[in-house]
Amino acid sequence: MSVRLRPLVPVVGSVGAGSVLVALAVALPGGGVSPFLVRLVELVLAGGAAYLLDDPAAGLTGVTPRSLWRRRAPTLVGGLTVLVTAWMAILVLLRWLGSLLSVRVLTGELVVLVAVAVALAAVLVWRGDPAPGSRVAPIVGIVGMSALIAEPLLRAPIFLPADGGGDLSGWLGWTAVGLLAVAVILLASRDPASRWRR
Repeated sequence: MSVRLRPLVPVVGSVGAGSVLVALAVALPGGGVSPFLVRLVELVLAGGAAYLLDDPAAGLTGVTPRSLWRRRAPTLVGGLTVLVTAWMAILVLLRWLGSLLSVRVLTGELVVLVAVAVALAAVLVWRGDPAPGSRVAPIVGIVGMSALIAEPLLRAPIFLPADGGGDLSGWLGWTAVGLLAVAVILLASRDPASRWRR
């Protein structure tokens, strides 16, 4: 397997883990698919996205004349394609099961979680870690699970209402987090020459 495509292995693994969670929900009689379970799947997929910036051969690929984004493009495109395909399959399954969960809300949350995971990985790569996925994925999982558990205890919304209701403040908060994550990705992913020139 190509060194460039090796990060796709954990991404495919996260898709498999998410599929197992959904299969368990379908197998449980009368339980339906709960928002808690779908958010677990979101966290698993976002954790898989953290591996997309892994570059085990950074010592060799870092000296090539191609820009950082051109080196990352094959893995990013392949990994995001796998994640989007898996998410679309999960949404089709939810629709088939007659779930009342909002596709727009869940997809928005997933996009922000993936952006945050990739932003954390980009910062670690910028600091010299060639394979940040194994450090970022557990953090995304632990913080996300803590938020899922703390939300009903705090009686304060952290995630968006799964039925699509609620006010605009939740959307604004999640949008702000997503935009901040994208800004971090762009800043941490500048080529070293342009980074130090400024």
